[in-house]
Amino acid sequence: MTVVGTADIDRLTEALKRTAKESGITTQQVLIQSSNHILAEMESRVPVKTGQLRQSLGIKVSGDKVIIGPNTTQAPYAGYVEFGTKAHTIRPKKPGGVLVFNIGGTKVFTTKVNHPGTKAQPYVAPAFQAWVDSLGTMAAEANVEVFKKHA
Repeated sequence: MTVVGTADIDRLTEALKRTAKESGITTQQVLIQSSNHILAEMESRVPVKTGQLRQSLGIKVSGDKVIIGPNTTQAPYAGYVEFGTKAHTIRPKKPGGVLVFNIGGTKVFTTKVNHPGTKAQPYVAPAFQAWVDSLGTMAAEANVEVFKKHA
């Protein structure tokens, strides 16, 4: 899995600001346009079981910041899908309580379950990385447009 560090994002932010300044559009417009590309990529990569996680994906604009990703209130398990989980024990929330679930049509009651963990199914980091990888092409196209305006 590729991890994008703060320094990488800071350099990217500065490059976007310079590009925006040179092309005559605002930084916020560049961020929103880029966010739409990343969001579309996330939507194409997110695993779908019920569709709730995909529906939770969105963009939130706050001043000069743009947040892209799942709404963890809508899909609190989003991080588990992205990063997976280790093997763990599940116990009832209430002391003395029981867990109840169905297996093959049979109702099962137990005080604990040994969960084997889940495999990571990354969709956020790969979507961001795909966008970063496409920057070379987008920058080249933007420079051609800037060149055409000045020619």
